[in-house]
Amino acid sequence: MMTPTPKAGNIFTSEAPLGVWGGRLLMVSFFLPQTPQILAAMVPCLYFVICSIRSKEPVPRSNYLWAFVIGSFYLLNILAFPLTPVEYTHFLGLLCQRRITILLMPVMFAIITPYFRELIMGQILYFVYACFVVCLAGNADFLYHYFTGGVHTLSHVEYRVMFEEFTGIHPTYMGMFLCFAVCIMLLLYPAHDRKSSIVKYSLVYVLVVFLLALLAKSPLIALVFICLHFAYISRKVLYRYKALIAGLLAAVVAAGYFIPFFGQRIKEIFQFADKKGTVADNSMYVRQEIWNVDTDLLKQHWLTGVGPGRMLHMLHERYFFYSISHRFPVGYYDPHNEYFDQWLSFGIIGIVLLLVVLVIHFIRSLRAKNHLYLYLLLLFSITFFTETVLSRQRGVMFYAVFTSLFFFYPVRGRGTETRPLPPQ
Repeated sequence: MMTPTPKAGNIFTSEAPLGVWGGRLLMVSFFLPQTPQILAAMVPCLYFVICSIRSKEPVPRSNYLWAFVIGSFYLLNILAFPLTPVEYTHFLGLLCQRRITILLMPVMFAIITPYFRELIMGQILYFVYACFVVCLAGNADFLYHYFTGGVHTLSHVEYRVMFEEFTGIHPTYMGMFLCFAVCIMLLLYPAHDRKSSIVKYSLVYVLVVFLLALLAKSPLIALVFICLHFAYISRKVLYRYKALIAGLLAAVVAAGYFIPFFGQRIKEIFQFADKKGTVADNSMYVRQEIWNVDTDLLKQHWLTGVGPGRMLHMLHERYFFYSISHRFPVGYYDPHNEYFDQWLSFGIIGIVLLLVVLVIHFIRSLRAKNHLYLYLLLLFSITFFTETVLSRQRGVMFYAVFTSLFFFYPVRGRGTETRPLPPQ
């Protein structure tokens, strides 16, 4: 695994081994239960900050300014307190606690020296390993229940429910992790010989199959765009990836044949296109209803928003009456769309600020020629259309850690292009 070589007599000489384990802990923290997750992510970051301060390496003032800019939309949550009715302040307080890392992580990575940022990046493959282990365990648990009679119906709904119960990770967020893990493997995993190539592409295929089994739509759509871009930047040597392309197509075909959930989800899409089905038996109609409710609220409060606490209350009321009128219980109590969430919560200022921050990140990734950074942003930008990613702890941590790391990752005196990691 890539570990920067410290100079003799440098403070980093004694800190490097512990820093490597800190980086690995940070990479696997996204898959831990929520309470340990905070400790597993914050402790290594605090350690890197302390070591960076002890090194007395000067931090450019621009780093603090950029940290404030890319974390600035968190401040809207704080500024909303005086304008929030008392009955909604409890939810706003919980939201502020959950989202604090949106501002805290940029500040930490602004202070962390280039050496330690490079060290953390050197452990990024442990994110892939952890992703693989969690999915393997989740699927093994499902198969165990299936063969012992614990599965009542072989449906994608029961599969996703059982997967989330066992892993503690919502399928869409696991889909995001899998998509990002595939990107890491494609861009950073070394393939210097036949053996390493077999390991690399075998792991990519397995991760794709796990993703197809969960069939989280937004991460899959994001992966399609990512693969198209990867094919474009590799167009001059595309013939070298014939085996990879054939294998991916085979994985998709095999998933459609052997994984019943894949076919069930595809059937839902065709039913929706043919205008057959209801919210009771087709998730596409659920999404349509969520979209209708969100846009209806947005038409009334597009300028100033209603505040995050009041927004949740209004959505709760609407779905309560929807359940009564349709005689079907629903519980879609958030917008399921990060753009709408920011817009309805904070008005036009909220959506503009979120878009400005995303544009800044995109510009940074393009200037740095960091394709992994770019793919991460594509993943977030697309998933934001179907999930309120920044309202769940896993989504907040995933966004805050990696966008902050990549934003400040470029190392002085070295190229910033995405480059493979050397073998262990």
